[in-house]
Amino acid sequence: MGETAGYMTAKEAAAELNVSVATLYAYVSRGIVQSEARPGSRSRRYLATDIRALAEKNKIAKHADGGSILSFGSPLLDSEITYTDGKRLYFRGRDSSLLATASASLESVATLIWDCSEDHVFQEAPPRIPAEFAAMRHAGKADRPLVLCQALLPLIGEMDLRAYDRSRRGASQTGARVLRLMASLVTDMQPSATAVHETLSFAWQVGSHAHLVRSALILAADHELNASTFTVRVAASAGAPLYHAAAAGLATLQGARHGGEIERALRLLREMMREHDPAEAVSAWMRRGDAVPGFGHPLYPEGDPRARTLLTLMEREFTSSESLALHRAAAVAQSITGRHLNFDGALAILSLHLGLPAHTGLSLLAIGRVVGWIGHAIEQYLDDRLIRPRARYVGLR
Repeated sequence: MGETAGYMTAKEAAAELNVSVATLYAYVSRGIVQSEARPGSRSRRYLATDIRALAEKNKIAKHADGGSILSFGSPLLDSEITYTDGKRLYFRGRDSSLLATASASLESVATLIWDCSEDHVFQEAPPRIPAEFAAMRHAGKADRPLVLCQALLPLIGEMDLRAYDRSRRGASQTGARVLRLMASLVTDMQPSATAVHETLSFAWQVGSHAHLVRSALILAADHELNASTFTVRVAASAGAPLYHAAAAGLATLQGARHGGEIERALRLLREMMREHDPAEAVSAWMRRGDAVPGFGHPLYPEGDPRARTLLTLMEREFTSSESLALHRAAAVAQSITGRHLNFDGALAILSLHLGLPAHTGLSLLAIGRVVGWIGHAIEQYLDDRLIRPRARYVGLR
């Protein structure tokens, strides 16, 4: 160490950080590292605790395999909402699979995730969709209902002055309005105080399977810091109201590598059901160099608990020969790929069982996930800090 305990010379500090002395000076200029003039010298010395803290931060900002912190890497933000140990998924300490198989509603899970009382959140009258948006609503493409949600939510939100109340209570009440509007826009019905799963089941004419819709919505409610949730938290950190933050989440969720995987999984399963040998359809995808959608998840090497729960419920519910063949097809794909069915694949199977259009699984995921988005936005409002990560420059110097 340098001449004085607690400090390092420029050379020592740069070596500790594994950077050039010029980069060390940049850290000082940005206030990341404190420095002071050395007594009796023109050189400067650098606070050792700052250097070691920065070195440790740089160390954990990479995966053990050299990957990025933003790609299934080290934790990026603090949250009290969702935890997974790689085997189960918990919402504020409650097992999501148990909630999905019990009598809980999406609304009760919402108040759990939002950490608020159901009495003051879902008791007020549901919002109305302004008449001036009726033409735009009916002009929306029936097979892309989330595009309509993405367009109309911010417009409706501009007329909701209460949306700027970012307290937990105020944001929870706004969240209830956003959730009911989402269900309304997807089903082309006016917002209702009816439970969301009942609204969807009625509109999709699958009332006898409403409990499966309820379970799927609950399992979809949150999944930690996925791409769409991170987008929502960034928007909320900038002060965007919930309507706009949810629209940002919807834009991300519809990406081919996020919610778009559900429809791809459904198309694969349909191909497998048409083939005399379902394995041939899977092999065809793999021969083309395509990843097999609906199977495998980096967080769950032993299998996605959400998929396992929903699949178990469907196996009890659907026992026809065609249903059994569908489940056998999924098992074939799992055997060939060596990867377990994930939640995208389970939602695709549910859509096929219910005889619903290809976009239904994504709509289910979006309506359930808006609950988690709102919970994360509330956390971000209360944290009251802008999310602004730095880029690691790797270009020409």
